[in-house]
Order: sequence, then structure tokens, then C-alpha cells
Amino acid sequence: MGNDAVVLPLTILIPAYNPDEKLLALLPKLKERFEHIVLVNDGSVTGKDVFEKAEPFVDAVLVHEKNRGKGAALKTGFAYIGNSTDVITADADGQHTPEDIAKVADGLSRHRDGLVLGVRSFSGKVPLRSRFGNWWTRWFFFLMTGLMVRDTQTGLRGIPAALVPRVAKIPGERYEYEMAMLADAKHHPSRPLQIPIETVYLDENATSHFNPVLDAIRIYRSLFQFCISSVLSFLIDNGVFAAVMWVMEAKDTPRRDDVLIALVAARVISSHFNYFYNRFIVFRRGNVPRKGPHRSYYGYFGLVLAVGAASYALTEGCSALLDVKGVAITVVKIVADTVLFVASYLIQKKFIFARRS
Repeated sequence: MGNDAVVLPLTILIPAYNPDEKLLALLPKLKERFEHIVLVNDGSVTGKDVFEKAEPFVDAVLVHEKNRGKGAALKTGFAYIGNSTDVITADADGQHTPEDIAKVADGLSRHRDGLVLGVRSFSGKVPLRSRFGNWWTRWFFFLMTGLMVRDTQTGLRGIPAALVPRVAKIPGERYEYEMAMLADAKHHPSRPLQIPIETVYLDENATSHFNPVLDAIRIYRSLFQFCISSVLSFLIDNGVFAAVMWVMEAKDTPRRDDVLIALVAARVISSHFNYFYNRFIVFRRGNVPRKGPHRSYYGYFGLVLAVGAASYALTEGCSALLDVKGVAITVVKIVADTVLFVASYLIQKKFIFARRS
């Protein structure tokens, strides 16, 4: 860039943990193009001299005394910046070039009511863990949110000033925060603008602090916990159902009554277990009101009634159609409940246990 370089009025936010010389090579080039740069030292134990050398090129170096995670570092930067300027988040490891950051800045000038994402194509020589990690998170994210984001792990993101307060309140401290930010984008006035950028991996991405297993568990923690809750409830529900059917089978009563009684008994017991597990562990909504049941209780058991009715209709209808009797009807019920699993999770996450602003 020469003396005619245009300095853009926005803020580049860079969270850094144990940075090296690649950060120092990036900062002078960014300073030529952008008016404000904020650096967050997220409890680094090495590279302290890098932060000292970086000070002439940045507005501020914000410091965490100990490592708190990328999400926490970004939130610290958002709190410092406020909503006075647009913000572009970039990584400190040299994977985002000044040219690509400028592309995202240009996208922000045109896309004012949604995120702007710098997305990699993952073509050519890409480390296997990065290629695989992006492939499965991309499709899993699509199934859970309906948003197709070509690069769910990108750290290069443009955030319009009006959206900065919103994204700063999203839960999460580590890499799961970035995924939560993407999930929240479906509620923005416009879907994310995705801009192709260069795919850069240095030393087989050895400097990345993203752990494909541990951080994936954090990212999808609530879903994994929901699966555990569902398995335990499944065992309780079908165990009670089978036990009641075994008792009722010894009596000469109509099969329709057997199924209904067994289903109600099983669902009452398993649903109460499932409600408290989901509320306190899966979705972490543990605040207890002073009087009366928690507001989610009524919504949850309204869903239980709806899902239970659907389960009964499917179980009764399919067992009659296939002429299945006795304890064997449990197999039909298992298939029916499996069909209703995903719908139940989405309704609980989006409505019943959703955080209120």
C-alpha cells in the first residue's frame, strides 16, 4: 500500500493466545488499511514480547490474567469497543490476510443488517482435521439451524455496529461462542453474507488452539446432554411401559386400554425426570421463582401432551396395522418416539428453555 491507501473507519478485533511473529507481521499491514485495532491477550504464557512490540500498531492491548477462551476474549473486546464502529474479528495466527480482511470490510459497507463471513473453500492442501471438522460441523449445523454456512469455523467475521451489543450477550466462553454466534444469525434481519477468502494453513495448522474433539463437545454440549437425557428418559419410559404391559397382559382387558394405561404411566414418570434434567443440566435454566412452578414447566408439559398424543397415535395405529400385540408393541413405540426426537429437541431449545432478553 502506498500513500494513497484508504483507511477504513472500523475496528479490527484480534484475540490472541501465545502469539508469535506472524501477528507482528500482520499488524503493520492492517494499520495501513484500518483506523482502529484492538488486541486481547487471553492469558498468554508465551509471546509476551510480541504484545509489547504490537503496542505501537494497536489502540489497546486488553489483558486476561489467565486463559479464559476465545469467546471470553471476543466479549472483552466488544465491551471495550462498544457499538461506535463496525467490528471485524480476525485470528492472530496469520491465516487471515490483510486482503481478505479488506474483502470483509467491503462486505460490511454493503451488508448492514447481518454478519459478514470470510469463508474458506477447503480446497487444495488442507489438514485432514480441518477438512473433516468443517465438513461435519457444516452439515450438522445446517440440520440444527437451517443455515448453510460453508465455513462454520471461520474466525474472520464482520459485525455491523448495530449488532455488536447483541452478539456480545450470546452465552459461551470458548469456541462454542463462535458457533452460538452463527446460530443466532438466523434471527438477524438478513442471513450472513459469505465472502470467499484464501485458505491459508501454516505448518499444517499447528498453531491452532481448536481441539476437534473437545471443542466440538463444547460446541454441541446442549445437544450431547440432550441425547444423554433422552437415553435415560427412554430407558425409564420404555422400562415402565414394558413393566405395565407385562402386568396388564396377565389380565383379560382390551388391548387399547393396556396401551393407553402403560403409555400414560411411563410418560408421567419419564417426563418429570426429563424436565428437571433438561432444565438444570441441558439448557442450564436453574433460576427458581419464589412462588409457583417455573414458567418452563407449563410449556414443557404442553409439549409432553402433544408428543405423547402423537406417540400414542403412531404406536396404536402402527401396532393395529401390523397386528403387533403385548410386550412387542414396545418396539413400535420405540420407532415412533425416535421420529419425534428431533422435533422435541428443537422446540425445547428454541421456545421452552430459550433465554429471555
